[in-house]
Amino acid sequence: MNLKTPLTGYVPPHVLAGCAPDAPLAVALSGGADSVALLHVLHTWHKGPLYAIHVHHGIRGEEADRDAAFCRELCAALGVPCEVQCVDVPALAAEKGLGLESAAREARYAALADFLHARDIPMLATAHHADDQLETMLQHLLRGAGARGLCGIPAVRPLNSGFVVRPFLQLTKQQILDYCAQNALDFVTDSTNSEPCCPRNRLRAEVMPVLAELWPAGAARAARCAASLAEDEAYLAALAEDFLRREGNTPATAALAALPRPILVRVLQRLLPMPPEAVHIDAIAALLREPRPHATLSLPAARVQIERGCLCILPPQEMPTGDYEIPLREGENPLPFGIGVAVLGDPDMNYDTDARNVYKYAMRVDFCSAIMNGRIFLRNRRAGDRILSGGMHKTVRKLPAMAKFPPEVRARMPLLCDEAGVLAVPGGPLRDGAAKHADKTLLLFFQ
Repeated sequence: MNLKTPLTGYVPPHVLAGCAPDAPLAVALSGGADSVALLHVLHTWHKGPLYAIHVHHGIRGEEADRDAAFCRELCAALGVPCEVQCVDVPALAAEKGLGLESAAREARYAALADFLHARDIPMLATAHHADDQLETMLQHLLRGAGARGLCGIPAVRPLNSGFVVRPFLQLTKQQILDYCAQNALDFVTDSTNSEPCCPRNRLRAEVMPVLAELWPAGAARAARCAASLAEDEAYLAALAEDFLRREGNTPATAALAALPRPILVRVLQRLLPMPPEAVHIDAIAALLREPRPHATLSLPAARVQIERGCLCILPPQEMPTGDYEIPLREGENPLPFGIGVAVLGDPDMNYDTDARNVYKYAMRVDFCSAIMNGRIFLRNRRAGDRILSGGMHKTVRKLPAMAKFPPEVRARMPLLCDEAGVLAVPGGPLRDGAAKHADKTLLLFFQ
């Protein structure tokens, strides 16, 4: 059943969520103009039970107390049940090492979710609008986000077993203020919104007015753009889901390599436990173009491994610390267990790699090949290892450079050796004489 819309661009919450018109609904009420207008619209138009919840963050003193009291009074005047939830944002920020803005958002949505769950309410309406959407899109654009980020704030998203809906997402801030004026609605103002304490506030105070002057309809157009991008993203996401339904969670490398990059990106986003960065996608794509049996790529939250022509996503595990020895050849030399890669060449070699972004540690060693004794190779550190440095034989494990690495890394980190012993220690000294007349370079990337 379609309802008449009280504002151009308003979409009824039940339509967004796909719920019955008389389904229970809660409003996240801050007391500001946006949420007050939303509560008033829903009180007038929503057919089912309506509730309001206000979250007191414990960070603005008397002003926050004033906001809570205002919300109670407004809801009492409208006959809408209102609950005020108090959370300790400073304590949460200290506990989790978050900024106040991030901690406030986390605490707020946790309180809202608990409220919905306790009352079996399927929908939570928030008052995000087109100007909020433009701010979000600009922030995501400047952070280098892809299409999914440029979709901005979704009109509807899951929240536990229910939904967060944004009925005002196609309305501008000015439309909302006009609605408040036309209906004589009072509201409160959060003074911290005008403080240049975070990028969003500065964007809102300094950039948005200029954009509004240059493009008066900019916010509304950006909201339409976001909605269009969301449709495109949903289509590409569906193609990625179809691929995974056919191939499963260990897809064939040949099938993956044949995917257009936009679909490959979305497939990897679903397979990996954390959203991959562009450098990780590039590294996996390179692995797919030249798949090697048992090839492994270590990412921050997973290991990507090729087994029997399929790509396997494995959880990060403590890497083996057994002995290994890798003869070095010119060019790229993979290290065992997926712990890294070593590249041997001339000092002026032009080696273009993303490995420095994939692996945690990156080292360069320049040395003289003329002083090498026999073959040259890489191996893990072993008991009794010593290196001749400054005219003295020094125990490798006691070198100051070792303190830079966690114990588990020290056990597997590659040492450059020849048949006379240790030639170079990553981040530490070279054997006496090795640096003079250097004609070889070893790039080490490991974790």
